[in-house]
Amino acid sequence: MATTKEELKTWKIASFVMVSLAGVAFLIQRFLGPFFDVVFEICIFYVPALTIVGLLLYFRAHSN
Repeated sequence: MATTKEELKTWKIASFVMVSLAGVAFLIQRFLGPFFDVVFEICIFYVPALTIVGLLLYFRAHSN
């Protein structure tokens, strides 16, 4: 379980990267045209981003 500040920092960075990628994918799909299939987009970008953010929140809550 992530308990140290360094581990929480890496989860925060991973969350930022995945949310950024999901945001870029969303903007590309909506403004430049469909580049990915909707199911692929959800499975590759949105589900992992939500999972990593959820894990970050869980580890942050249980690290104290």
